Amino acid sequence: MFRYASADLVPPAGKQKEWLLTNGIGGFAASTISGINTRRYHGLLIASLKPPVDRRLLLAKLEEEVIIDGRAYKLFASETVGGFSGCGFNYLLEFNRFPFPAYIYEIEDCILKKEIILVSGRNTVLIRYSLINHNERLVRLHVFPLITCRDYHHTVRRNDWPFEVVEDNQTNAAIEPFPGAPRLYLGSDGARCERTGFWYYDVFYEREAARGLDAVEDLYCPLCFVAEGSKSTELWIWAGTEWVEGDASSLHRYREEEISRIHALADSIPTDNKYLKLLSLAADSFLVKRSELEGLTVIAGYPWFADWGRDAMISLPGLTLTTGRFEDFRQVIKTFLTFEQDGLIPNLFPDNPGPPAYNTADASLWVFWCLYKYYQYTGDLDFPAEQYPVLLRILEGYINGTRHGIRMDSDGLITQGEAFYALTWMDARVNGKAVTPRWGKTVEINALWCFALYFIGFLASCLDKTAKARSLKELFCKSRDSFEREFWFTGGGYLYDRIGENERDESIRCNQVIALSLPVRLLTLDRERKVLGTVWQHLWTGYGLRTLSPADENYRGQCTGNQHERDHAYHQGTVWVWPWGHFITALNRVYSGHPGTNKLIRRLVSPLIAHLHEECIGTVSEIFDGDPPHRPRGCFAQAWSVAELLRVIYEEIEQRVPNRTLPDW
Repeated sequence: MFRYASADLVPPAGKQKEWLLTNGIGGFAASTISGINTRRYHGLLIASLKPPVDRRLLLAKLEEEVIIDGRAYKLFASETVGGFSGCGFNYLLEFNRFPFPAYIYEIEDCILKKEIILVSGRNTVLIRYSLINHNERLVRLHVFPLITCRDYHHTVRRNDWPFEVVEDNQTNAAIEPFPGAPRLYLGSDGARCERTGFWYYDVFYEREAARGLDAVEDLYCPLCFVAEGSKSTELWIWAGTEWVEGDASSLHRYREEEISRIHALADSIPTDNKYLKLLSLAADSFLVKRSELEGLTVIAGYPWFADWGRDAMISLPGLTLTTGRFEDFRQVIKTFLTFEQDGLIPNLFPDNPGPPAYNTADASLWVFWCLYKYYQYTGDLDFPAEQYPVLLRILEGYINGTRHGIRMDSDGLITQGEAFYALTWMDARVNGKAVTPRWGKTVEINALWCFALYFIGFLASCLDKTAKARSLKELFCKSRDSFEREFWFTGGGYLYDRIGENERDESIRCNQVIALSLPVRLLTLDRERKVLGTVWQHLWTGYGLRTLSPADENYRGQCTGNQHERDHAYHQGTVWVWPWGHFITALNRVYSGHPGTNKLIRRLVSPLIAHLHEECIGTVSEIFDGDPPHRPRGCFAQAWSVAELLRVIYEEIEQRVPNRTLPDW
């Protein structure tokens, strides 16, 4: 699966398709199938020094040169300011993605396979070279590691770092780029180390240039690994933040353990659907350890996001429940609820040391949906009941008022917002000003609020807290009635996106589908169908929902250009995958039992299935352009995109989730 022949590997096609490996602690490896690093986030070892953050690029590339009977072939490929340095893709016979990224080169009558393995739970990468040399040619292999030691968001040019080799023997070395820097350990099971010590200049990152960011870097080569012989053979090179057992048997053991882990993940889904199995591997890449809690969290997206509360809660059911990872679900919930303050869970944990940020009005409300989904899949109410005290604190925070103007109004609806903050998921700002100002009463937050009241009331009744359950039911009924009365736009036949003090926002946005996908009915069936029709007409694309109708004067159809230009488009027409999942759920719910609904949903899912072969192989991008051909943009692997595609296939197509609904208490 996902094998690419030589015709697919030559630039520009080979530069567009990417691959990703993760290590479960925030570190990762990534590049393109051509071998050209097109992002500053590409490299063989981006280590997470304080899991899952403090990520540093330590090993950018291994560049290979093969000499056969005195004839030299450069197998590496880099784009530089002056053009290409090495065109190894010309010798690339094919690229395989699974079980590990593998480049297969044909050089004269020899075949060289390069396989990349990231060790789970460690900042360690293994590179396995396998040479087929049937005619016993004299082959000499030179491998040049290009290293640095910089924050993965930045680039570095030639400088006075000493790159001191502090430990050295014939096959292993430890390198300290500058005093106090984390050491990079390099080694081989059979090649010898030879000192080099030169700078590799002007590496050009095409994707960063397109984003208006620093796109040129210099890398350092401290040594070269050299091996030669006339037989078919195997050679390992490894790199990491600690020494590795470098003998061949130990390195093979690491590889076999990773293969076993991959198979176990694929087998965790009780179905033969190959795309669900593939997506279960993609889902695993986002579940990582947070070191200070010894618990799990969710990386929002690769290559540049850390863990965000909103993203984690929207993603969690798809990432864990569909794959039977119920304990992982519980750990992530506990991680975020541990940090609850004033009714809010963190919006994000910073990359650098410091307190979490609590600038979100919706993340806490998604917790209730998560716990309902957990109950739906497992039938277990004990775990949600254990969280009852903190869930009640969240409700009380919203009812009585908490940070950033988040509070319940007299009509039972939630209002939020204050100057210089963007508290909903449409949070892009330019020069401190929200691009999509949404303070006031927003449609998805109030839909989530109504459901939170219903769910916690149900929990209260199960815990024999009869008086509390009764008062919550009364508040739910009040809020639900206010929701339909205030948000229904009679003249348009859809829901207002936002209600301000003196205005109602008639913008046609994707947020309204949340009011149709939750397990409580907030609208009449006729109105639900009208909302679906409007969303389908204005916002639907094969890859997700637009964030704004193209008929709107503020619509922007391409999320390209520099940071300001991209931020202006981010929620003003750009297509997002995660609301698409709620649209599919709403569609299946509203038209349940209608002939052809399941067949229609299968067709609607097919473009995203095809996308698994594009961009970053085996995973799903964050966003797409609003205008055709809807090119993928943003993070090449996004948690809630993968999660919602996985959940939709599992629930709406395979229909494997138990039909367990909340009773009327």
